[in-house]
Amino acid sequence: MTHEEWLAARRTGIGGSDIAAILRISPWRTPLDVYRDKIEGIEPPATEAMQWGLLLEDLIAKEYSRRTGRKVQRINAVLRRPGSEWALASLDRVIVPDGKRALAVNNELRGAEGVLECKAVNAFTASSWGREDDPDAVPSHYAAQCMWYLGVTGLSWCDVAALIGGQRLIVKRIQRDEEVITAMLEKAKDFWFNHVVARVPPEPATAAEADQAWPLDNGDSLEATADLLLAYSRAREARELRATADRQYDAAVEQIKLALGERSALTLNGRPLVLWRASAERPKIDYDAVIREAAVPPDVIARHTTIQPGIRRFILKEQK
Repeated sequence: MTHEEWLAARRTGIGGSDIAAILRISPWRTPLDVYRDKIEGIEPPATEAMQWGLLLEDLIAKEYSRRTGRKVQRINAVLRRPGSEWALASLDRVIVPDGKRALAVNNELRGAEGVLECKAVNAFTASSWGREDDPDAVPSHYAAQCMWYLGVTGLSWCDVAALIGGQRLIVKRIQRDEEVITAMLEKAKDFWFNHVVARVPPEPATAAEADQAWPLDNGDSLEATADLLLAYSRAREARELRATADRQYDAAVEQIKLALGERSALTLNGRPLVLWRASAERPKIDYDAVIREAAVPPDVIARHTTIQPGIRRFILKEQK
């Protein structure tokens, strides 16, 4: 399967990289991200961390095989759950008995003992993996991905081989849980048919998505509930704390600037603590003056003028 074929296939259902976002437990994506991916065919941007993860995947799989003695095999196919063909799985590797090979027959997996997921993760996330002898300590978004793969393939367990900080490999096992799989399938089915197939985007899950979804207001108002009143209070408190911190910062900066004068840096034992340097000069063009001097006709200006929508400002009002 080529990369282009894989991209086309992943738009035909819900995969393991989608389920955590649909369940709203992904640290990187939201349900609206998944919806736009399926509708618009936007491949998630490849960060440097993702690129290194792909490069290290084969090394992690080989080291897992060496340490455990289990045979590992790559499956170049997008698998589908029988009876729910919209439920997809694109696996890193599968684990097979010695002398055997797994096959994808009509998009179903045969001949595998278990699933292997290879992860290269940041050292700062090490605490979320717990101790090596704690089999249940797997970050929830990775655990959801593994459980999804078990639901699609029908297998009983999935090993997660995680290379932490490029220096320590740990292996955790996710056991099949029918109750969890059933709940995940129900959530994913609702999302697939009531949002993707129906072309109805899910509600925004972040402030940035809200800004995109509702760039204009309609003039109506919403009476505050207890939850919203609490959110308003928290926003007020945070703004006041930030204002206090800003004033303290401004006062400290002012003291340093007055002391520096024309000097470029504040140092300690010759090492810079603060830099205050001028950036390179750059031209600034007064386009209004250019237009006046060139006597550009008003109709030419009008033809090249567009009306941009206003910006919705979020303002916390004082309560009297």
